[in-house]
Amino acid sequence: MARVQAGQYRQIFKNRAFALFWSGFTISVVGDAMTRVALTWYVYEVTGSARALGWLTLAYTGPVIVGGLLAGWLLDRYERRTVMLVDNVLRGLAVAIVPILYALGRLEVWIVYVVAAVYGSLMMISLAGGPSLLPSLVDKERLDTANALETLGFTVSGVVGPPLAGLFIARIGAPNVVLLDALSYFVFALALWRIGRLGEWRAPPSSVQPGADASSSDGASLRDAARLLRLNPILSSTTLMFMAFNLGLGFLTVWLPVYADRVAGGGAQLYGSLLGALAVGEVLSSVVAGSLVFSLALGARIALSQLLAGLGLGVILLGSSAWWAAVALFLLGLFSAPLTIWAQTLRMAIIPDSLRGRTFALLRTMMQGATPLGGAAAGLLLPVVGMAPMMAASVLVIGLPGLIGFRVGALRRAGDQQIHPAERFSPGQD
Repeated sequence: MARVQAGQYRQIFKNRAFALFWSGFTISVVGDAMTRVALTWYVYEVTGSARALGWLTLAYTGPVIVGGLLAGWLLDRYERRTVMLVDNVLRGLAVAIVPILYALGRLEVWIVYVVAAVYGSLMMISLAGGPSLLPSLVDKERLDTANALETLGFTVSGVVGPPLAGLFIARIGAPNVVLLDALSYFVFALALWRIGRLGEWRAPPSSVQPGADASSSDGASLRDAARLLRLNPILSSTTLMFMAFNLGLGFLTVWLPVYADRVAGGGAQLYGSLLGALAVGEVLSSVVAGSLVFSLALGARIALSQLLAGLGLGVILLGSSAWWAAVALFLLGLFSAPLTIWAQTLRMAIIPDSLRGRTFALLRTMMQGATPLGGAAAGLLLPVVGMAPMMAASVLVIGLPGLIGFRVGALRRAGDQQIHPAERFSPGQD
Protein backbone atom coordinates (compact mmCIF):
# COMPACT_ATOMS: atom_id res chain seq x y z
CA MET A 1 0.00 0.00 0.00
CA ALA A 2 1.07 3.62 -0.58
CA ARG A 3 -0.16 7.11 0.20
CA VAL A 4 0.57 10.44 -1.49
CA GLN A 5 2.99 12.94 0.08
CA ALA A 6 1.29 16.10 -1.05
CA GLY A 7 3.36 19.10 -2.02
CA GLN A 8 6.81 17.48 -1.68
CA TYR A 9 8.03 18.62 -5.08
CA ARG A 10 6.54 22.09 -4.73
CA GLN A 11 8.18 22.63 -1.36
CA ILE A 12 11.63 21.38 -2.31
CA PHE A 13 11.87 23.71 -5.31
CA LYS A 14 11.42 26.68 -2.98
CA ASN A 15 14.97 25.85 -1.88
CA ARG A 16 17.01 27.96 -4.32
CA ALA A 17 20.25 26.06 -3.81
CA PHE A 18 18.59 22.74 -4.61
CA ALA A 19 16.69 24.22 -7.56
CA LEU A 20 19.95 25.49 -9.05
CA PHE A 21 21.71 22.18 -8.46
CA TRP A 22 18.92 20.10 -9.98
CA SER A 23 18.45 22.35 -13.01
CA GLY A 24 22.16 22.43 -13.86
CA PHE A 25 22.55 18.73 -13.19
CA THR A 26 19.58 17.82 -15.40
CA ILE A 27 20.78 19.96 -18.31
CA SER A 28 24.20 18.35 -18.03
CA VAL A 29 22.94 14.76 -18.04
CA VAL A 30 20.67 15.49 -21.03
CA GLY A 31 23.84 16.47 -22.89
CA ASP A 32 25.55 13.30 -21.66
CA ALA A 33 22.69 11.13 -22.93
CA MET A 34 22.92 12.73 -26.37
CA THR A 35 26.68 12.20 -26.47
CA ARG A 36 26.45 8.52 -25.48
CA VAL A 37 24.05 7.88 -28.36
CA ALA A 38 26.05 10.03 -30.80
CA LEU A 39 29.44 8.44 -30.05
CA THR A 40 27.97 4.93 -29.99
CA TRP A 41 26.39 5.48 -33.37
CA TYR A 42 29.53 7.13 -34.79
CA VAL A 43 31.70 4.16 -33.81
CA TYR A 44 29.14 1.69 -35.14
CA GLU A 45 28.71 3.66 -38.38
CA VAL A 46 32.46 3.89 -38.99
CA THR A 47 33.40 0.35 -37.97
CA GLY A 48 30.21 -1.73 -38.25
CA SER A 49 31.69 -3.83 -35.46
CA ALA A 50 30.09 -5.13 -32.26
CA ARG A 51 33.60 -5.54 -30.87
CA ALA A 52 34.30 -1.84 -31.44
CA LEU A 53 31.12 -1.01 -29.50
CA GLY A 54 32.38 -3.19 -26.66
CA TRP A 55 35.67 -1.28 -26.60
CA LEU A 56 33.76 2.02 -26.52
CA THR A 57 31.75 0.85 -23.51
CA LEU A 58 35.00 -0.20 -21.85
CA ALA A 59 36.60 3.19 -22.61
CA TYR A 60 33.55 5.05 -21.29
CA THR A 61 33.25 3.29 -17.97
CA GLY A 62 36.45 1.31 -17.40
CA PRO A 63 38.46 4.30 -16.07
CA VAL A 64 35.73 4.82 -13.45
CA ILE A 65 37.42 2.10 -11.41
CA VAL A 66 40.57 4.22 -11.00
CA GLY A 67 38.98 7.66 -11.15
CA GLY A 68 36.38 6.73 -8.56
CA LEU A 69 38.99 6.21 -5.85
CA LEU A 70 40.45 9.65 -6.48
CA ALA A 71 36.99 11.20 -6.64
CA GLY A 72 36.10 9.99 -3.14
CA TRP A 73 39.29 11.46 -1.68
CA LEU A 74 38.73 14.80 -3.42
CA LEU A 75 35.10 15.03 -2.27
CA ASP A 76 36.02 14.42 1.38
CA ARG A 77 39.25 16.43 1.23
CA TYR A 78 37.91 19.61 -0.42
CA GLU A 79 34.62 21.50 -0.54
CA ARG A 80 32.37 19.27 -2.62
CA ARG A 81 30.61 21.94 -4.65
CA THR A 82 33.94 23.36 -5.85
CA VAL A 83 35.26 19.92 -6.80
CA MET A 84 32.13 19.30 -8.90
CA LEU A 85 32.44 22.73 -10.54
CA VAL A 86 36.03 22.05 -11.66
CA ASP A 87 35.02 18.58 -12.88
CA ASN A 88 32.32 20.03 -15.15
CA VAL A 89 34.67 22.58 -16.67
CA LEU A 90 37.28 19.90 -17.42
CA ARG A 91 34.79 17.48 -18.94
CA GLY A 92 33.25 20.24 -21.05
CA LEU A 93 36.67 21.03 -22.52
CA ALA A 94 37.39 17.32 -23.11
CA VAL A 95 34.24 16.45 -25.06
CA ALA A 96 34.53 19.64 -27.14
CA ILE A 97 37.56 18.01 -28.80
CA VAL A 98 35.28 15.66 -30.76
CA PRO A 99 33.32 18.24 -32.82
CA ILE A 100 36.42 20.42 -33.23
CA LEU A 101 38.49 17.59 -34.74
CA TYR A 102 35.53 16.44 -36.84
CA ALA A 103 35.23 19.94 -38.33
CA LEU A 104 38.95 19.83 -39.14
CA GLY A 105 38.66 16.40 -40.73
CA ARG A 106 40.96 14.88 -38.10
CA LEU A 107 38.56 12.79 -36.01
CA GLU A 108 39.44 9.09 -35.71
CA VAL A 109 37.87 6.28 -33.71
CA TRP A 110 40.81 6.02 -31.30
CA ILE A 111 40.33 9.70 -30.40
CA VAL A 112 36.71 8.95 -29.51
CA TYR A 113 37.97 6.20 -27.20
CA VAL A 114 40.40 8.62 -25.53
CA VAL A 115 37.69 11.26 -24.97
CA ALA A 116 35.38 8.57 -23.58
CA ALA A 117 38.16 7.46 -21.24
CA VAL A 118 38.70 11.02 -19.97
CA TYR A 119 34.97 11.28 -19.36
CA GLY A 120 35.00 7.96 -17.50
CA SER A 121 37.95 9.02 -15.35
CA LEU A 122 36.09 12.10 -14.11
CA MET A 123 32.43 11.01 -14.12
CA MET A 124 32.51 9.61 -10.57
CA ILE A 125 33.05 13.10 -9.18
CA SER A 126 29.50 14.03 -10.16
CA LEU A 127 28.04 10.57 -9.52
CA ALA A 128 29.40 10.46 -5.96
CA GLY A 129 29.31 14.24 -5.50
CA GLY A 130 25.55 14.50 -5.93
CA PRO A 131 24.53 12.23 -3.01
CA SER A 132 27.43 13.59 -0.94
CA LEU A 133 26.26 17.18 -1.48
CA LEU A 134 22.48 16.74 -1.24
CA PRO A 135 22.28 16.42 2.58
CA SER A 136 23.82 19.91 2.85
CA LEU A 137 21.28 21.35 0.40
CA VAL A 138 18.00 19.93 1.76
CA ASP A 139 16.48 19.00 5.11
CA LYS A 140 16.56 15.36 6.21
CA GLU A 141 12.81 14.90 5.77
CA ARG A 142 13.08 15.91 2.11
CA LEU A 143 15.96 13.59 1.19
CA ASP A 144 13.65 10.98 -0.34
CA THR A 145 12.19 13.62 -2.64
CA ALA A 146 15.64 15.05 -3.45
CA ASN A 147 16.93 11.56 -4.28
CA ALA A 148 13.88 10.96 -6.46
CA LEU A 149 14.54 14.21 -8.31
CA GLU A 150 18.20 13.34 -8.85
CA THR A 151 17.10 10.06 -10.40
CA LEU A 152 14.38 11.92 -12.30
CA GLY A 153 17.09 14.17 -13.76
CA PHE A 154 18.83 11.08 -15.12
CA THR A 155 15.59 9.67 -16.47
CA VAL A 156 14.45 12.91 -18.06
CA SER A 157 17.79 12.96 -19.84
CA GLY A 158 17.02 9.51 -21.17
CA VAL A 159 13.63 10.62 -22.46
CA VAL A 160 14.89 13.80 -24.11
CA GLY A 161 18.50 13.00 -24.99
CA PRO A 162 18.43 9.80 -27.12
CA PRO A 163 15.49 10.77 -29.38
CA LEU A 164 16.98 14.24 -29.93
CA ALA A 165 20.35 12.65 -30.65
CA GLY A 166 18.76 10.30 -33.17
CA LEU A 167 17.16 13.26 -34.97
CA PHE A 168 20.27 15.44 -34.92
CA ILE A 169 22.60 12.64 -36.02
CA ALA A 170 20.71 12.37 -39.31
CA ARG A 171 20.93 16.13 -39.89
CA ILE A 172 24.31 17.35 -38.60
CA GLY A 173 26.32 14.18 -38.04
CA ALA A 174 27.01 12.33 -34.80
CA PRO A 175 30.21 14.19 -33.80
CA ASN A 176 28.52 17.61 -34.01
CA VAL A 177 25.86 16.51 -31.52
CA VAL A 178 28.60 16.34 -28.88
CA LEU A 179 29.00 20.13 -28.96
CA LEU A 180 25.68 20.45 -27.10
CA ASP A 181 27.06 18.28 -24.30
CA ALA A 182 30.12 20.52 -23.96
CA LEU A 183 27.84 23.54 -23.50
CA SER A 184 25.73 21.69 -20.91
CA TYR A 185 28.79 21.12 -18.71
CA PHE A 186 29.46 24.84 -18.58
CA VAL A 187 25.79 25.48 -17.65
CA PHE A 188 26.11 23.09 -14.68
CA ALA A 189 29.39 24.70 -13.63
CA LEU A 190 27.67 28.09 -13.63
CA ALA A 191 24.82 26.72 -11.49
CA LEU A 192 27.31 25.32 -8.95
CA TRP A 193 29.11 28.67 -8.84
CA ARG A 194 25.82 30.47 -8.14
CA ILE A 195 24.99 28.07 -5.30
CA GLY A 196 28.16 29.22 -3.58
CA ARG A 197 26.94 32.82 -3.85
CA LEU A 198 23.67 32.10 -2.01
CA GLY A 199 23.69 33.32 1.56
CA GLU A 200 21.53 30.49 2.89
CA TRP A 201 23.87 27.71 1.72
CA ARG A 202 26.91 26.66 3.70
CA ALA A 203 29.32 23.77 3.36
CA PRO A 204 28.62 21.11 6.00
CA PRO A 205 30.74 21.54 9.15
CA SER A 206 32.37 18.15 8.64
CA SER A 207 33.78 19.06 5.23
CA VAL A 208 37.56 19.32 5.14
CA GLN A 209 38.58 22.67 3.73
CA PRO A 210 41.45 23.24 1.29
CA GLY A 211 44.78 23.24 3.08
CA ALA A 212 43.57 21.11 5.96
CA ASP A 213 45.09 17.74 6.77
CA ALA A 214 43.06 15.00 5.11
CA SER A 215 43.42 12.88 8.23
CA SER A 216 41.53 15.49 10.23
CA SER A 217 38.15 14.44 8.84
CA ASP A 218 37.29 12.30 11.89
CA GLY A 219 40.12 9.95 10.96
CA ALA A 220 38.14 8.86 7.89
CA SER A 221 39.90 7.01 5.09
CA LEU A 222 39.17 4.82 2.09
CA ARG A 223 39.96 1.88 4.35
CA ASP A 224 37.09 2.95 6.64
CA ALA A 225 34.75 3.19 3.65
CA ALA A 226 35.74 -0.33 2.54
CA ARG A 227 35.22 -1.65 6.08
CA LEU A 228 31.79 -0.05 6.27
CA LEU A 229 30.82 -1.61 2.96
CA ARG A 230 32.09 -5.02 4.06
CA LEU A 231 30.45 -5.05 7.50
CA ASN A 232 27.05 -3.58 6.68
CA PRO A 233 24.77 -6.19 5.06
CA ILE A 234 22.49 -3.54 3.54
CA LEU A 235 25.34 -1.77 1.76
CA SER A 236 27.10 -4.96 0.67
CA SER A 237 23.97 -6.71 -0.64
CA THR A 238 22.62 -3.74 -2.59
CA THR A 239 26.07 -3.10 -4.08
CA LEU A 240 26.39 -6.68 -5.31
CA MET A 241 22.82 -6.65 -6.65
CA PHE A 242 23.40 -3.41 -8.55
CA MET A 243 26.75 -4.63 -9.89
CA ALA A 244 24.91 -7.57 -11.44
CA PHE A 245 22.25 -5.21 -12.81
CA ASN A 246 24.93 -3.05 -14.45
CA LEU A 247 26.66 -6.11 -15.88
CA GLY A 248 23.41 -6.99 -17.66
CA LEU A 249 23.05 -3.37 -18.73
CA GLY A 250 26.56 -3.54 -20.19
CA PHE A 251 25.38 -6.46 -22.34
CA LEU A 252 22.44 -4.34 -23.46
CA THR A 253 24.60 -1.38 -24.51
CA VAL A 254 26.21 -3.60 -27.13
CA TRP A 255 23.31 -5.67 -28.44
CA LEU A 256 20.66 -2.92 -28.50
CA PRO A 257 22.09 -0.80 -31.38
CA VAL A 258 22.72 -3.98 -33.38
CA TYR A 259 19.15 -5.12 -32.65
CA ALA A 260 17.72 -1.74 -33.71
CA ASP A 261 19.63 -1.80 -37.00
CA ARG A 262 19.82 -5.44 -38.10
CA VAL A 263 16.84 -7.12 -36.41
CA ALA A 264 14.23 -4.36 -36.29
CA GLY A 265 15.65 -2.42 -39.27
CA GLY A 266 15.08 1.03 -37.79
CA GLY A 267 18.58 2.49 -37.71
CA ALA A 268 19.72 5.36 -35.49
CA GLN A 269 16.25 6.83 -35.01
CA LEU A 270 14.84 3.55 -33.70
CA TYR A 271 17.87 3.12 -31.44
CA GLY A 272 17.25 6.55 -29.92
CA SER A 273 13.51 5.88 -29.62
CA LEU A 274 14.08 2.58 -27.78
CA LEU A 275 16.33 4.33 -25.29
CA GLY A 276 13.59 6.93 -24.98
CA ALA A 277 11.06 4.20 -24.13
CA LEU A 278 13.39 3.02 -21.37
CA ALA A 279 13.60 6.54 -20.02
CA VAL A 280 9.83 7.15 -20.14
CA GLY A 281 9.38 4.21 -17.78
CA GLU A 282 12.11 5.60 -15.54
CA VAL A 283 10.49 9.04 -15.39
CA LEU A 284 7.07 7.67 -14.43
CA SER A 285 8.40 5.49 -11.63
CA SER A 286 10.77 8.20 -10.35
CA VAL A 287 7.86 10.61 -9.93
CA VAL A 288 5.85 7.96 -8.09
CA ALA A 289 8.76 6.93 -5.87
CA GLY A 290 9.32 10.52 -4.77
CA SER A 291 5.70 11.42 -4.09
CA LEU A 292 4.29 8.29 -2.41
CA VAL A 293 4.89 6.65 0.96
CA PHE A 294 4.88 2.83 0.78
CA SER A 295 4.09 0.43 3.61
CA LEU A 296 6.56 -2.16 2.29
CA ALA A 297 10.07 -1.78 3.73
CA LEU A 298 12.61 -0.01 1.52
CA GLY A 299 14.89 -3.05 1.30
CA ALA A 300 12.06 -5.34 0.26
CA ARG A 301 11.00 -2.81 -2.39
CA ILE A 302 14.54 -2.78 -3.79
CA ALA A 303 14.66 -6.58 -4.15
CA LEU A 304 11.17 -6.75 -5.68
CA SER A 305 11.86 -3.95 -8.15
CA GLN A 306 15.06 -5.53 -9.42
CA LEU A 307 13.30 -8.86 -9.95
CA LEU A 308 10.48 -7.15 -11.86
CA ALA A 309 13.00 -5.16 -13.94
CA GLY A 310 14.51 -8.39 -15.22
CA LEU A 311 11.10 -9.91 -15.93
CA GLY A 312 10.04 -6.74 -17.74
CA LEU A 313 13.07 -6.81 -20.02
CA GLY A 314 12.22 -10.45 -20.74
CA VAL A 315 9.25 -9.27 -22.82
CA ILE A 316 11.73 -8.54 -25.63
CA LEU A 317 12.19 -12.30 -26.07
CA LEU A 318 8.54 -12.72 -27.04
CA GLY A 319 8.88 -11.21 -30.52
CA SER A 320 11.24 -9.53 -32.96
CA SER A 321 9.29 -6.33 -33.68
CA ALA A 322 10.22 -2.86 -32.44
CA TRP A 323 6.99 -2.78 -30.41
CA TRP A 324 8.02 -5.73 -28.24
CA ALA A 325 11.39 -4.07 -27.70
CA ALA A 326 9.80 -0.73 -26.77
CA VAL A 327 7.47 -2.39 -24.23
CA ALA A 328 10.35 -4.39 -22.72
CA LEU A 329 12.59 -1.35 -22.32
CA PHE A 330 9.71 0.69 -20.90
CA LEU A 331 9.12 -2.00 -18.25
CA LEU A 332 12.84 -2.20 -17.51
CA GLY A 333 12.87 1.53 -16.85
CA LEU A 334 9.61 1.47 -14.90
CA PHE A 335 10.85 -1.09 -12.38
CA SER A 336 14.54 -0.12 -12.22
CA ALA A 337 14.45 3.66 -11.63
CA PRO A 338 13.34 3.46 -7.95
CA LEU A 339 16.29 1.19 -7.12
CA THR A 340 18.73 4.09 -6.84
CA ILE A 341 16.22 6.34 -5.04
CA TRP A 342 15.45 3.84 -2.30
CA ALA A 343 19.00 2.52 -1.94
CA GLN A 344 20.39 6.06 -1.73
CA THR A 345 17.98 6.91 1.11
CA LEU A 346 19.16 3.84 3.02
CA ARG A 347 22.81 4.69 2.39
CA MET A 348 22.42 8.28 3.60
CA ALA A 349 20.96 6.94 6.85
CA ILE A 350 23.93 4.60 7.36
CA ILE A 351 26.99 6.48 6.06
CA PRO A 352 28.45 9.24 8.32
CA ASP A 353 29.02 12.61 6.64
CA SER A 354 32.81 12.44 7.02
CA LEU A 355 32.82 9.25 4.91
CA ARG A 356 30.17 10.14 2.33
CA GLY A 357 32.54 11.16 -0.45
CA ARG A 358 34.75 8.08 -0.16
CA THR A 359 31.92 5.62 0.47
CA PHE A 360 29.63 6.83 -2.31
CA ALA A 361 32.63 6.92 -4.66
CA LEU A 362 33.61 3.37 -3.68
CA LEU A 363 30.05 2.07 -4.00
CA ARG A 364 29.40 3.71 -7.33
CA THR A 365 32.83 2.82 -8.68
CA MET A 366 32.18 -0.84 -7.99
CA MET A 367 28.72 -0.65 -9.53
CA GLN A 368 29.76 1.38 -12.57
CA GLY A 369 32.78 -0.86 -13.07
CA ALA A 370 30.45 -3.76 -13.89
CA THR A 371 29.09 -2.00 -16.99
CA PRO A 372 32.35 -2.03 -19.01
CA LEU A 373 32.88 -5.66 -18.09
CA GLY A 374 29.45 -6.45 -19.49
CA GLY A 375 30.07 -4.35 -22.58
CA ALA A 376 33.45 -5.92 -23.29
CA ALA A 377 32.07 -9.43 -22.75
CA ALA A 378 29.08 -8.78 -25.02
CA GLY A 379 31.34 -7.34 -27.72
CA LEU A 380 33.24 -10.63 -27.78
CA LEU A 381 30.29 -12.99 -27.29
CA LEU A 382 27.60 -11.46 -29.52
CA PRO A 383 29.25 -12.48 -32.83
CA VAL A 384 29.73 -16.00 -31.42
CA VAL A 385 26.49 -16.84 -29.58
CA GLY A 386 24.05 -14.59 -31.45
CA MET A 387 21.43 -12.03 -30.46
CA ALA A 388 18.86 -14.11 -28.53
CA PRO A 389 21.30 -15.65 -26.02
CA MET A 390 22.83 -12.24 -25.25
CA MET A 391 19.38 -10.75 -24.69
CA ALA A 392 18.46 -13.66 -22.40
CA ALA A 393 21.71 -13.17 -20.48
CA SER A 394 20.75 -9.53 -19.80
CA VAL A 395 17.34 -10.63 -18.52
CA LEU A 396 18.82 -13.23 -16.17
CA VAL A 397 21.72 -11.15 -14.81
CA ILE A 398 19.47 -8.13 -14.17
CA GLY A 399 16.52 -9.94 -12.54
CA LEU A 400 17.89 -12.93 -10.61
CA PRO A 401 19.78 -10.90 -7.94
CA GLY A 402 16.47 -9.35 -6.91
CA LEU A 403 15.16 -12.78 -6.02
CA ILE A 404 18.35 -13.55 -4.11
CA GLY A 405 18.06 -10.21 -2.28
CA PHE A 406 14.90 -11.38 -0.52
CA ARG A 407 17.03 -13.94 1.32
CA VAL A 408 19.10 -11.20 3.00
CA GLY A 409 17.15 -10.54 6.19
CA ALA A 410 18.73 -7.19 7.02
CA LEU A 411 17.90 -5.87 3.56
CA ARG A 412 14.39 -7.33 3.47
CA ARG A 413 13.52 -5.56 6.74
CA ALA A 414 15.49 -2.35 6.12
CA GLY A 415 13.79 1.04 6.10
CA ASP A 416 15.10 4.57 6.52
CA GLN A 417 13.42 4.78 9.94
CA GLN A 418 14.13 1.19 10.99
CA ILE A 419 17.92 0.95 10.68
CA HIS A 420 19.17 -0.44 13.98
CA PRO A 421 21.79 1.73 15.73
CA ALA A 422 24.18 -1.22 15.71
CA GLU A 423 24.18 -1.03 11.92
CA ARG A 424 25.57 2.51 11.98
CA PHE A 425 29.30 3.02 11.76
CA SER A 426 32.04 5.29 13.00
CA PRO A 427 35.47 5.58 11.31
CA GLY A 428 37.99 3.25 12.88
CA GLN A 429 35.58 0.66 14.33
CA ASP A 430 36.04 -3.03 13.51
